[in-house]
Amino acid sequence: MKRICTGLTMLALAAALVLSGSALFGGPPARAQAPGPTSGTLLVGNLTNPRGMKVGPDGMIYVAEAGTAGDIAVGTGDNASKSGFTGRISKIDPATGARTTVADKLPSNGFAEGTVGPADVAFLNGQLYYIQTHGGVAYGFPNNPTGVYKVNSNGTVTLVGDIGAFNIANPVASIRNGTQRDIEPGGNPYAMTVRDGAFYVVDGNQNQIEKVTTAGTVTRFAEFDGHPVTTGITYKTGGPFFVGTFGQFPFLPSAGTVRQVGYPTGSSTQVAGGVSSITDVEFGPGGQLYALNFADNATNASAPPPWIPFTGKLMKVNANGTFTPLITGFTAASSVIFDGDTAYIVNNSVSFLGPGEIWKVTGVSSLQPLAVSPTPAPVPSTTPSAPAPTPRAPSGVVAPNTGSGPAGGDGFQSWYLAGIVIGIAGAVLVVSGRMAARR
Repeated sequence: MKRICTGLTMLALAAALVLSGSALFGGPPARAQAPGPTSGTLLVGNLTNPRGMKVGPDGMIYVAEAGTAGDIAVGTGDNASKSGFTGRISKIDPATGARTTVADKLPSNGFAEGTVGPADVAFLNGQLYYIQTHGGVAYGFPNNPTGVYKVNSNGTVTLVGDIGAFNIANPVASIRNGTQRDIEPGGNPYAMTVRDGAFYVVDGNQNQIEKVTTAGTVTRFAEFDGHPVTTGITYKTGGPFFVGTFGQFPFLPSAGTVRQVGYPTGSSTQVAGGVSSITDVEFGPGGQLYALNFADNATNASAPPPWIPFTGKLMKVNANGTFTPLITGFTAASSVIFDGDTAYIVNNSVSFLGPGEIWKVTGVSSLQPLAVSPTPAPVPSTTPSAPAPTPRAPSGVVAPNTGSGPAGGDGFQSWYLAGIVIGIAGAVLVVSGRMAARR
């Protein structure tokens, strides 16, 4: 049995094991006490797999929460998953941390490596929108396709752009030519930004940026070769886009990059690299570009989890292609936003060490570099944007063959099913019996 794990949805293998500890080990799972990040204060906890967020026109923080899946059985064998309407959009008061539900009962899909659902939010002309990942028939949601939705004032949502239908009708080149067999039906939109009255959505499974208009038109703006697993997206007024990449298993530092994408040309150039699993990029105080990483990759890729807990970092992106770490101590960090000189960072976006959190860091511009030497970046390379593919319906696509496994689709190694030893701050969890039986 092969299950390809998706980096885009922050699906650490440890999540499934620690959260299912009671079933696997006959008792409550052992959990390490998180040391906490080196700077900042906890603003809010008890979030359900939080992902992308934005500051609204009212000064509140709006966050997409992927939810906790549900009881709707979808697929069989390797493709089995559970779905439900447990996703939500929350509003957080940055002064008090008080949480208010803006919209709930949104689609949520869970499988062995984690849960996906609402992925990000954005505002256009004061109106709130969100992206839905793993919607559509393939995941048990025939009336809720993958796409961009308007969040109405009464908490309901209205489809604006059907990204899933576009991706199925217009597969990217690497899927058309068969070099990428790791396919999620409808794609895996991860983050979005608003520019010139339209939404620009980065898709981590289809490795592209798509433009979605308020009239519902979906077009391909740029695509990326080699299945880099594209994540966060940002830009400064009048400038190019910047996009992060998460990379494929085993999530080596060389796979974590920041790419500059020309606007309106769509041409892509790597501008920084050398830190594993980049999940977000954002401009902060003084026009400085920052990057966030999920966590550092494990030194022994064959002994899961593939990341080291408490090593997620907020970093400056330097002009010479390196990163300067400013804060560390996060685990499964998925999103960073700025409001002036204050940063807000999502921690535990995959809740394998505890419920999701948002941390508040004031005085970001005054943070001193950590005593960690930045890793030199690979030699930058320039790749022209690929032409839009000829529409063609794919065949033989089943759900949910997800992920950031190798571009050829080999996925994680047999240790995932055979038996796993996880060390988290001295707590060792040995998986046997039922997990071994699933080989």
